Amino acid sequence: MTRRAVVTLLIVNLGVSVIFALITLVLHGTILAYQYEHHPDADPAALSRTLWTRPIPVLLVAVLYARLFRQLLAGDPRALRRVRIVSVMGLAGVTWLLLSAEYPAWLRIVEGVQLLLLAALAITVNLRVVRSEFNAPTPVDIRPRNRRAAWTLILVAPVVAELMLGNVPLKQIWIFPVFIPIYGAGALLIRELVRRTGGGFRAMLLLGLAYGLIEEGLALRSLTSPHIYGAAGWAPRLLGINSAYTELNLVYHPIFSITIPIVLTELIFTGHGPRRYLRRGGLIVTGAVAGLGALLVRVAVVPAEDPGYDMPAVAAVVIVAVAALVAIGAFRVRPKGGPVDGAESARPSSQHAFPPTQGEPPLAIIAGNSGSELAACGQPATVEDARATGPAVPLSPTGLTIWFGVAAFGFLALLFPFAGSKQSFFTHGNWAFLPMIAAAAIVTAAGVLLRRWTANPAWTQAHLLGAALGAIIGHIAFGLVANAETLPDRLFLVALAALTTALGAQAIRRLSRPTTQPGPSTVLYTTSAKSD
Repeated sequence: MTRRAVVTLLIVNLGVSVIFALITLVLHGTILAYQYEHHPDADPAALSRTLWTRPIPVLLVAVLYARLFRQLLAGDPRALRRVRIVSVMGLAGVTWLLLSAEYPAWLRIVEGVQLLLLAALAITVNLRVVRSEFNAPTPVDIRPRNRRAAWTLILVAPVVAELMLGNVPLKQIWIFPVFIPIYGAGALLIRELVRRTGGGFRAMLLLGLAYGLIEEGLALRSLTSPHIYGAAGWAPRLLGINSAYTELNLVYHPIFSITIPIVLTELIFTGHGPRRYLRRGGLIVTGAVAGLGALLVRVAVVPAEDPGYDMPAVAAVVIVAVAALVAIGAFRVRPKGGPVDGAESARPSSQHAFPPTQGEPPLAIIAGNSGSELAACGQPATVEDARATGPAVPLSPTGLTIWFGVAAFGFLALLFPFAGSKQSFFTHGNWAFLPMIAAAAIVTAAGVLLRRWTANPAWTQAHLLGAALGAIIGHIAFGLVANAETLPDRLFLVALAALTTALGAQAIRRLSRPTTQPGPSTVLYTTSAKSD
């Protein structure tokens, strides 16, 4: 048995899986009728959602296998170990499907073939003659990456965007994993693209806007649908667009789905700086998973929430065009002074790590440089030195927490109907445009002030964390008021708010401590990553 035999078995098994997935898509109605006949008490919509999501894992596995094949042919022992684990897990999963009889008998034949292939694969990869071909030492890859930071961002993004707003009640917590690919991979992909290309905070927000257009406009079709979530009734529709809903989400996604999770992750892994979390292969997989995540949301959420709506082709083309233009604009935006350090350029920069905008302050510490070297460059060596270089930030980190908490709550309350209201902020008819204008004013004021404050040399990581923490607490508070309908849901959001506040306050105190030498609390950037 050779490496090629293992790869061949994997390819054949993957082919059978793809055939099975295509059958469930093409014969969706027939299979659904069979399942409903055997489960007459089940919710047809729930059965349909489950059936639509079956092909998604197959497509995800196909993407992962593409890289695995190359590693197996190279004799990588780690790849063999992964195949051994996957074969056992797959064997257990297909066995359960056969025993549960969830599919018609003619389709269980395909499952039987897959079961035999997985059994052959499990036996093959555990043969001594096969394992002996994977005993070569694993080459050391010196290219930088940070798996823990990447996985942290993948998990933080959907938690902030969905759980903390109360969009997923506890009784439906099982649906939360559906949002991990699109939110987690989407945020990670944007972070990697921004950091690799030398972009900053504005580029991150613009790509977050493009993300919001894709998720809401194409995956959920909620920007134009007259039915989903009752969004068409929030305010008068403009040019076939749900005006208040569109304003809410095209601000919410860039901030809460993308930028805040990235900021939190980079603050947690401060020592890694803006260097990439992924290598080239990981970046490609992340992009594919984000795309498949959008497809998963499309087939898992839309059939239940908005059946029967056909999005106009013109609207889809316009949304794609606008998203593309916004993304192109994001890559053309650069912080004043050039790309941020840690991007493809190896040149040290005088831009602040979080968030880099025009007129940003110098770094507190650049890893590898001593305080005297930084002073010679005109850069403050410590947080205390940074405060001494100019006027203080008008608000303390705690003050920023309160300010941005009120701003986040106010923005959401002005647009999102709550407490029995059908339109934005208890208005009727065209009066709904007034809270829309007020919400836009809040976002504009917050953006102008944040840009001014971050340009202050006294701006620190503690200030940044205070601003992010306030926005998170404010939007949890609104979720508690608007979305939590049961006592367990309210207690859950209260617990999230308390935990977030406690951890955030502790982190702000740690970041606010004076430091006299480079350390984990002051290092903002390290040397830039080498190109793939």
